[in-house]
Amino acid sequence: MVLKIGSGSLKMGYAAAVQIGAEGMTPQAETQARLSPAPDLPGLYRQWQQSYWKLGSAYRIKAHEGVTNVSMGSDVEHCRMLSRQLRDRVHNWLNEEAFRPIREKLLEQLSPPDRVRILLQTQDLLLQRLPWYELQFFDRYRHAEVGICSPDYQQVSYEGTRSSPVRILAVFGNGVGLDTQTDQQLLKSLNAEIHVLEEPSRETFNRHLWDNRGWDILFFAGHSRSDVSGPEGSGELFLNATDKLTIPQLKHALKKAIDRGLNTAIFNSCDGLGLAADLSDLHIPQVLVMREPVPDRVAHAFLQGFLESFAEGSSFYLAVREAREKLQGLEADYPCATWLPVIVQNMAETPPTWSSLQGKEEVVARHIEQRSRVSLHSHWARLRAGVGCSVAIATALILSRQIGLLERWELAAYDQLLRLRPAEAVDSRMLIITNTKADITQQTDIVGNSSLSEKTLSNLLDKLRVLAPEVVGLDIYRPQRAVDKNLQAQLRTTNNLVGICKIPDEKVDPEGILPSPEIAAADRRRVAANDFVESEDNVLRRQLVYLEPVPGFACPGDTFATVVASRYLEAAGNVAVTQDEKGRLYLGKSLFYTIGGSQRSFGGFHDLNVGGTQTLLNYRIAQEATGCGEFKETPADCITVSDFLNADISTLKESVAGRIVLIGTTDPAYRGEDSWLTPYTQARSVMKQVPGVFLQAQMVSAMVSAGLDGRRFLTSWAEWQEMVWIASWAIAGGLVGAYSHSRWSYRLWLRLLMAEGLLLLVCWLWLVDLGVWAPWVPGAIALPTAALATQATLKVTERRDSVA
Repeated sequence: MVLKIGSGSLKMGYAAAVQIGAEGMTPQAETQARLSPAPDLPGLYRQWQQSYWKLGSAYRIKAHEGVTNVSMGSDVEHCRMLSRQLRDRVHNWLNEEAFRPIREKLLEQLSPPDRVRILLQTQDLLLQRLPWYELQFFDRYRHAEVGICSPDYQQVSYEGTRSSPVRILAVFGNGVGLDTQTDQQLLKSLNAEIHVLEEPSRETFNRHLWDNRGWDILFFAGHSRSDVSGPEGSGELFLNATDKLTIPQLKHALKKAIDRGLNTAIFNSCDGLGLAADLSDLHIPQVLVMREPVPDRVAHAFLQGFLESFAEGSSFYLAVREAREKLQGLEADYPCATWLPVIVQNMAETPPTWSSLQGKEEVVARHIEQRSRVSLHSHWARLRAGVGCSVAIATALILSRQIGLLERWELAAYDQLLRLRPAEAVDSRMLIITNTKADITQQTDIVGNSSLSEKTLSNLLDKLRVLAPEVVGLDIYRPQRAVDKNLQAQLRTTNNLVGICKIPDEKVDPEGILPSPEIAAADRRRVAANDFVESEDNVLRRQLVYLEPVPGFACPGDTFATVVASRYLEAAGNVAVTQDEKGRLYLGKSLFYTIGGSQRSFGGFHDLNVGGTQTLLNYRIAQEATGCGEFKETPADCITVSDFLNADISTLKESVAGRIVLIGTTDPAYRGEDSWLTPYTQARSVMKQVPGVFLQAQMVSAMVSAGLDGRRFLTSWAEWQEMVWIASWAIAGGLVGAYSHSRWSYRLWLRLLMAEGLLLLVCWLWLVDLGVWAPWVPGAIALPTAALATQATLKVTERRDSVA
């Protein structure tokens, strides 16, 4: 709060205005009024001042000023009487009708618990000396304190960085008749770096002010005075028995010290308003002085109370108020001791805290918002604001997720996490025989829409019979009976051969595709359903494990990858799907997480179309080249049909014997609908889409690796766990916002950036190490949104209730 007393005089009255606002912000309220003429105030003040000076305590002022007598009881009582008269006159003056608009504005804007920093902006020296602290206002507002400021002010351009401990230059001047040793002991009790100058020469004092490291606090104890013979308000310091100086005589040294971080000057000496006025001209942030001669005992008591409170964390203004009020215990011997301390403030600067002087927090005017209400200053109030906003944000995100608003972002984020996983070794249990465009060109006897001629298929089966793979998967439709008798026999008798069919789908393919008649007639267990399930963005992220068969249609429900993997696992280690007492499915030792039944959501998926049983496809991206062309989505080595047929048996034996062999077409002209987008696809053109046989290989490899190697199936959390996760990150964001100064503070954004980085790392680790898809996008949105919402809530509350 700034109380501006403008042009005028006590004879004519003053123009007055009050501005009220949160620290560092544009005032939120202002009103104008007048102070009525009070021509008797100067006389009342002079009477009290003369009575006070007459008491003759051990003042920290030169003896030749005339303070040499010893007070008597009648003098003390007379001083008290005059102080009451002066206090009552000031109180009545401020209660006059002309000043009522300002009084009402204060009652409207302020509440008793508020932390109120009142700045009296005036150049009138008498008004600066009046006992403002004695007003009833300060009885009502227990966290208020007043300081004096000049209408002329300027922000200090200090760009350095403060560091612990606080650096104090303590100057002990001429102390004849004074006990300055107590001051030294009080300063040395602080956790600070104290440099003591005892009765220094002017040159020594000047040199230390130029210290390159700079000072945080300048402290002076000794004799001082306001020079009535010099310019009005000019102050003098007595450095030793012979040297005295004024602030202007140290102008350049003090200016450099201020530029290097000098924040506060404390003059625990007499009659310091003249010193403060001179220092204000140099734009020092704040000065703490005694407005009248101060007894030695009072000076010690105030210094002790102020340093204890300030070093323990109280704000500068409240530390001054607390120390000043403690002086009331001395007023039996030292009347009006509580009137003496006064703060002179640079309006462009924010008062420091002990922590800020140690570099633990930045306190720069116009760049931070200081918490002013006691309720908002407290830990619990900020915690409530942070948690309240966090719960609201988390609820909004969870509801948005439930209706699918975040699905596209979540799927894209999931794809990115997959791409960030480390590459793995090639699956050596599998070989993919690719029927390429070059192979098809060489096959002159292809019939119909088939991509593989009967002769070529027969030759492949002949060679594979010799090489003895464990399972052969033919990922090419053959719904018609073979013409070649030899091929018919091969299809019937190759017991490790698995063919494919397609179950009818009313929306996509109502007719379906029948299996090879020869294979189906020989053993229906060698026939498997071939189908994929895409997301709405046409990206393949899930694999089908089982499909509901259509009655009367000769295509079973087990999918191609399931049948091929199951046959291999049974032969390799008698591994099958089992169920524990809790109903959980296992494939070998790996938990088999499935999506099925009435499940409508899973991870970031919304409104799932679950046909049969599905699971997340755990892609294997090989470290080295697999000979499969430009596609990353190939977990095993590839060999073309021509190369396979032309290769020697001995060369192929190690790659084929006892392994899985998949045969499929990769020519874009024949792939048709058997080309797919994956999380790794670089472009959406058909040429860049992945052939189905590679994705079948991925699915087979995922199941075999889980059954034999313990490689994890991918999964997500239960919905309630995801809700807790989202709420946790929202609360983290809310707390960051609650305990950061401003939405424009770099510290807020640095903390949020670090939190976002931590969130990404945690999500990545969950996926890589545990196979769990954690909700990255809701958490990433919750963090900054909750932080900014909390900041906005605090800002609105401060605008309404808080004052500077």
